[in-house]
Amino acid sequence: MYFDENNNIVIEEDDECITCANLNKGVACPLIQALAQGVVFMEDSLTVSNCGFYEKFERHLRLVIPLDK
Repeated sequence: MYFDENNNIVIEEDDECITCANLNKGVACPLIQALAQGVVFMEDSLTVSNCGFYEKFERHLRLVIPLDK
């Protein structure tokens, strides 16, 4: 995770955030909200692992076959 030149938070593939349910709900992650509001400051890049807010996002997809009429 790091800030780009436009001060946007960039989440990398090695961050735990990629598979977090809080991130997939929108920006429901308390860590990202704190960074966005300026409550927490990040001086350099960091790799997020073992986050206390982490909830595994599991996608449940089913194939739906259309019925012939």
